[in-house]
Amino acid sequence: MDLSETAVLLRSIEQERTLNTILRIAVRDDPLPALLHACLQALLGVSWLSLLPKGGVFLAEPESQQLHLVAHINLGDSLLRSCIRVPFGRCLCGLAAATRQLQFASEVDHRHVTRYPGIAPHGHYNVPIVQGEEVLGVLVLYLPEGHIADPGEQDFLLAVADVLALAIRNRRVREELERTCQKLATLAITDPLTGLLNRRAFFDELERVWAEAVRLDRPLALLMCDIDHFKSVNDTYGHHGGDEALRTVALVLRAGTRAYDIVARLGGEEFAVLFPGTGLEDAATIGERLRAGIASTPAVCEGREILLTASFGVACRRPASEPGELVRRCDHALYAAKRRGRNCVVCA
Repeated sequence: MDLSETAVLLRSIEQERTLNTILRIAVRDDPLPALLHACLQALLGVSWLSLLPKGGVFLAEPESQQLHLVAHINLGDSLLRSCIRVPFGRCLCGLAAATRQLQFASEVDHRHVTRYPGIAPHGHYNVPIVQGEEVLGVLVLYLPEGHIADPGEQDFLLAVADVLALAIRNRRVREELERTCQKLATLAITDPLTGLLNRRAFFDELERVWAEAVRLDRPLALLMCDIDHFKSVNDTYGHHGGDEALRTVALVLRAGTRAYDIVARLGGEEFAVLFPGTGLEDAATIGERLRAGIASTPAVCEGREILLTASFGVACRRPASEPGELVRRCDHALYAAKRRGRNCVVCA
């Protein structure tokens, strides 16, 4: 084997190793910019490529027809300011996106429309990252000025771009799956009408904060409320009016409680709020404020105001008791408020 054959073999081995390295990086569970940065770093370390030690990876934004620079190595501030976003068709990277063709330049020629003071002489490989007919991004690499285009380099860089396309598509599919799973998880615990926790989620939260209150020996208060004469609201204004009443009460409850309080719709016209670290007196004060807020905030249905009131029961955790006992006492207090004429707060 002569020297040239040895060089070709070594080059082939390094190509394969680099592609395998980039492929391993591509399937890691990292944010996409970090993945692309690591892939770029591996590529710039290839000994037989005549690359300057800097480069970048753009992601395509099809809606705006722009490229967004998300990973880069050794690019100066002037370049970053000029090239953080590049329209399709502008400069060499934009041309690579618009044409879906590799753009080579041996120098800063007429296509290189982005200029800034102190720009150094250089050439470029701008490699489109494509899957099917879709442009996913552009890989931007820097060459010494006067570099001669090498078909072997170009074929290798196109193979690298194929692996980057896999990384981008894989990460986007994973992110979409994560968003879908999160959405399904949220739907499973959320009342669709009001956006509050649903009954099942509320009782799960009750078990959690109860255990925490027992462990830390802290108070825990529960408030339950029921919209007064809700059937009359439905009869007078229809179910749309009833829905608006429920949404209005939910908004008042959420706006009038703290970020760490737990607000839920238990079903029908009944709501509940858990107050971690709160005693009976403070919870009753909050309940009175919520009662007044509901009474002063009419629901609006088709331009008509619906005046609302609600009855409240409040109870606090007792030592050596169970969550179910707290709910029962609070429920009894709520019905005592109903018996007293409604639109009031009763403590257990």
